[in-house]
Amino acid sequence: MSGVSKSFGPVRALVDADLELAGGEVHGLVGGNGAGKTTLMNVLYGLYRPDSGEIRVDGREVHVRSPRDAIDLGIGMVHQHLLQVSTYSVVENVVLGTKGGGTGGLRAAARRIGELSDRFGLAVDPRARTDRLSVGARQRVEILKVLYRGARVLVLDEPTTNLTPQEVDGLFASLREIVAEATSVVFISHKVREVLAICDRISVMRDGRRLTTVERSATDATGLASLMVGEPATEQSSDVAAALGLGAVGGGAAPGAEPAPEASAAARLTVAGLVVHNDQGVPAVHGVDLAVGAGEVLGVAGVAGNGQVELAEALAGVRRVHGGAVSVDGADLAGGPTCRWLDAGVAYVPEDRHRDGILGAASVTENLLLGSQRSGSYRRAGLLDWRRVREHARTTIDRYEIKTPGPDAPAGNLSGGNIQRLVLARAFERQPAVLVLQNPTRGLDLRSTRFVYDRVHEARDRGCAVVLISEDLDELSLLADRIVVLYSGRVVGERSRGDYDAYALGRLMAGVVQEGS
Repeated sequence: MSGVSKSFGPVRALVDADLELAGGEVHGLVGGNGAGKTTLMNVLYGLYRPDSGEIRVDGREVHVRSPRDAIDLGIGMVHQHLLQVSTYSVVENVVLGTKGGGTGGLRAAARRIGELSDRFGLAVDPRARTDRLSVGARQRVEILKVLYRGARVLVLDEPTTNLTPQEVDGLFASLREIVAEATSVVFISHKVREVLAICDRISVMRDGRRLTTVERSATDATGLASLMVGEPATEQSSDVAAALGLGAVGGGAAPGAEPAPEASAAARLTVAGLVVHNDQGVPAVHGVDLAVGAGEVLGVAGVAGNGQVELAEALAGVRRVHGGAVSVDGADLAGGPTCRWLDAGVAYVPEDRHRDGILGAASVTENLLLGSQRSGSYRRAGLLDWRRVREHARTTIDRYEIKTPGPDAPAGNLSGGNIQRLVLARAFERQPAVLVLQNPTRGLDLRSTRFVYDRVHEARDRGCAVVLISEDLDELSLLADRIVVLYSGRVVGERSRGDYDAYALGRLMAGVVQEGS
């Protein structure tokens, strides 16, 4: 790919970008949010048409106008959010959109999928219904879908986000088998440790351009991180170590990690026998007990879909509690109105910041005020004092480095990273007693991730009880004083700092509960 440019209105997503992919290599593609990584690959896969530039395959210029053109050229892409019909079987999902069908066609396809599974170590039952598979198995289905279509180039966008450590190892083993047969892989990731573990060469993008390409042997985590964030290489702080995926999951603290202050013996947050239903009215959290002290970070690990969303929303008071108690500083809040949870000092940073974190059409100022509009700090004679509100907004925008045209700009027009800063600012500025965070750095680059970790440290140091629900074990190992594992809506194990082993936690996340867990 050379000279590729792409604009979306006034935003220049790609500017004369280029990329060279060799046969039989795993090529890492890294960079900050908005660097252009996924956009460049979407051009290659035919989801976007470039404004200018060219693509050559085996030296021949090609025109990729649609994913069908890409597939015909042997180019396949596995997206971060898996594109599957959940009620279909594996074989039905794999053949969807291909020629041929009927019972005989499905039988032949199932045999072909079985052959590919054995050949590349992508174990999956072709007859299984997709919605009954683990996240790791569903990802293997997506890779099989691409290989089934004869791909010689496989693009993986953040493929390890929801995988256990064992599943990451299995994916990497399969990728090595795939490239051994001359297929090439583009591996898009924020996780430097994984990029260094699997990639042969690594291209760094910044501001829509390819900054440089380096051999894996010619760089290390510090050097690669400095290229990604545009800062000189310095000694790793604890937050950078976590952002790189270098947290000491195998035990102990990460290099340079700040020790947590002694947590208060008295729990600020107590959860007893918690039962919560999902949106379909089915119990998703079953009798969970938790206790978090002042100045303590409790990590909650688990593979997506094991009750984390329901737990987070129940702890934040935004989902009905069907059984048990949630107490803050001794006061049971279960069943109380939202204003009671806010008055008790509960703050929430949801996973889906666009859907649940902001009112997109409202201004940045109005979004920063949400939850505090009844506070005496912003009222005069019973009415909102908009002068004070705007002063607070301007101060907060500066303190949290929210990049916005101004306080009155619609919040929905901000980038994902800046929306996250807005949501964090609103939560932290309330000086919460209890802070519930769900996957707070998902999709963020290293600089924004480091910013989030700094804010978590500040809240902890003020005596806040923090519940960090995350699918990133490196993140949990760096920030959490204790980690509990949630599986099928139940706590199946607990580990304390100094006893964090990635594979032991991974077994618990997969539901393998051993004696003594």
